[in-house]
Amino acid sequence: MKKLIFTTFILLAVSCQMNSANSETKENFAAENIQRTDKLWFTDVDRALMASKNTGKSIFVFFTGKDWCSWCRKLDRQILVEKDFIDYANENLILLELDFPKGKRDLPQRQIELARKFQIRSYPTVILMDAYKNEIGRTGYQAMSPIQYTEHINSIIK
Repeated sequence: MKKLIFTTFILLAVSCQMNSANSETKENFAAENIQRTDKLWFTDVDRALMASKNTGKSIFVFFTGKDWCSWCRKLDRQILVEKDFIDYANENLILLELDFPKGKRDLPQRQIELARKFQIRSYPTVILMDAYKNEIGRTGYQAMSPIQYTEHINSIIK
């Protein structure tokens, strides 16, 4: 009986260790994706506009509420940090993230102006625009794979 309990305990411990290692690997991969994408995203409207003018790429404006909007986090976690989306964005888009934290009142004026111009009423909202702030199209969270989402974005741009 003691051997059975001891064997069960050992199997449980090994199983927990394997799950922990697998979880750490997933967290490390997600952290690497987030670190890699932070360099792609502009948070300043004027810099994104200038980059768009210099490259001729459309701007993908992500209106988000990171600290309170579950759908925003879902879009970010399921699509925006994934390799397929990042690769597509590197080639075709200027990424601009405009965060609207709950209760924060001292947001950059250009960010507020853009939200008013496009009449942002819900989050997440994604506006595709050109370097002169002309709307090309709009979307938001879509229950799609990252590849399907890039095809969706591409159909809006073309």
